[in-house]
Amino acid sequence: MGAAAVGGLTWVTAWSHGRNEQRLLDQRVREAAAVLVTSLPRVQTPLAAGAELAEATNGDATAFRRFATPLVQQGAPFVSVSLWQLNATDPRPLATIGQPSMLAARSADTIRAVLNRSTVTTSLGIVDLLDADQPRLGYAFASNQAAPSFVAYAEAALPPDRTGVVQQGSTFAGLDYALYLGPDETSSELLIASIRDLPITGRRSVQSVDFGDSKLTLAMRPREELGGPVLDALPWIIAAVGTVLTLAATLVTERLAVGRRHARRLANENQKLFESQRDIAQSLQRSLLPSRLPDIPGLEIAARYEPGVEGVEVGGDWYEVIALTEDRVMVVVGDVSGRGLEASAAMAALRFASRGFALEGHEPAAILARLRNLVDVERDGHFATILIALISISERKITFANAGHPRPVLRDDRGTRIIETVAGAPVGVASAKPYASFTCDVGNGATLVAFTDGLFERRGEMVDVGMERVRAAIATENRSLDEVLSKLMRDVATRADDDTAIVGIRWQQ
Repeated sequence: MGAAAVGGLTWVTAWSHGRNEQRLLDQRVREAAAVLVTSLPRVQTPLAAGAELAEATNGDATAFRRFATPLVQQGAPFVSVSLWQLNATDPRPLATIGQPSMLAARSADTIRAVLNRSTVTTSLGIVDLLDADQPRLGYAFASNQAAPSFVAYAEAALPPDRTGVVQQGSTFAGLDYALYLGPDETSSELLIASIRDLPITGRRSVQSVDFGDSKLTLAMRPREELGGPVLDALPWIIAAVGTVLTLAATLVTERLAVGRRHARRLANENQKLFESQRDIAQSLQRSLLPSRLPDIPGLEIAARYEPGVEGVEVGGDWYEVIALTEDRVMVVVGDVSGRGLEASAAMAALRFASRGFALEGHEPAAILARLRNLVDVERDGHFATILIALISISERKITFANAGHPRPVLRDDRGTRIIETVAGAPVGVASAKPYASFTCDVGNGATLVAFTDGLFERRGEMVDVGMERVRAAIATENRSLDEVLSKLMRDVATRADDDTAIVGIRWQQ
C-alpha cells in the first residue's frame, strides 16, 4: 500500500509539473505577443502623420522629405521611407528617403495592388518582401479621408539569415522562438528565429495576433524548466524519499508549498511586466501630445493630461496650442471616441491636420469643416468632439467653433461663466449644417480653461451639474494658472475610465 501511494503521488506530481510548465509557457507566449502588438503604433503613427501631411500639402515632396528624414536615421525603425501617388499611370515614388525602396523594383501591377490595398483598410498595410536577398517588411498607410490621393510607405530591414538572439536578462531569455508573417508557421514567411532547426517541436506554444491588416504567428519552446530546477526534480524527490521514509507526505506538502510560492513570485513578475507595458502605452499616448507649449508674450499657458484606463489601451484625448503670429494664438482641444490603436491613429491625424490648417490661415469653423473629411463613424467606427478657440491677444477677443465638445469656462473681472458656444455635430458624424463661429470679448485678468469630458462627467449625474462644479472651482481659485489646473485635476477630475485633457490660457496684467 505504501509503494502504491508513493507511486501514485509521484505520477500526480509529475503530471501537475507538466501542466504547470505548459501554463507558464502559454503565459510567456501571450506576454510576448502583447509586446508585439504594442510595437505597432511605433510603425503606424509616423506613417499616418506622413499620409495626412501629404494630403494637406498635395504631395509636396520637400515637406515629406523633411518630415521623414528622422525616420531612417540610426536607431530609427525604417531603412527606407517613400511617398507614392495613387492611380498614377507609372507608379513610382514621389520621394524616397534612406535606401531605395524594394517595392519600386516590383512590377507595376504589384505596386498598384499594394497601394490600392492600403486605401480599403483602416489598419496598417503589411507588405511581404521576404523573398529578396536582403529581406524586408514593408508598411503602407493611406489617409482616412474619403478619397485619399497619397500613400506613405516604409520598409524595415530583417537579418539576412533571419536569426536573432534574445538578450540575456530579458523577460524572454531561456526560450527558443520563431516569428512568422501570417497565421501559419510557413518557412517562406519566417521573419526571425533564435534557432535554425525549424519548425519548433517538443513542448511548445503558438499564438497568432493581429498586426495591421495581417497577422503575426509566434511559436516558442523553453530551453530550461520555467518553474525552476526544484519543481523539475520534485517527482523524483518524492519517489526517493517516499520509498525510504514514512514521512513522505510531509515532504510532498512542503515541496508543493515551495512550488506554490515560486508560482506566486512568477505571477508577481508577470504583473510587473504588464505594468511595464502599461507604462509604454501611456508613454506612447503622451508622445502624441505636444512636447512643450509655446512661449507667447502677454499670455500664460498651461496644460495637463491624465490617462483614465489602467492598461495598454491608448486613448484619443488631445490638446494643441499653436502660435500663429505674435498677436494670434489658436487652441484646439479634442476627444476621439473609443480606445486603442485606431483611436490613437485618428487622434494623431486630426491633431496634425488641424495644426496644418491653422498654419494655413483658416478660421476655426473652416478648420472643423475640413476635418470632417478625415473621420467617418460609419467607416472608421470613431468620431471626435473638437473645440477650437482663436485668441486675439491685443483685441482681447476669442472666436470659438465647436464640434460637439464640452463648453469652455472663462473668468475675468465680470465673473466666471460657461461660454455658450454654438455647438455643431461631432467630426465624423454626418451633418449638412455648417459649423458656426462665436466671438466674445474678455475683461481684465481673463483666464480661459478648455477641457475634455473626463474632467466633469460622472455616471448618473447631469452634465450641467459637472460643468457647474468646474466653473465653481475656477471661480474660487486665485493662484497661478499651473496651480489652478493641478487643483482641477486633483480635486475635480472624475478618475473614471476616461482620459482628461485641460488647457488654460491667462492674459498677463
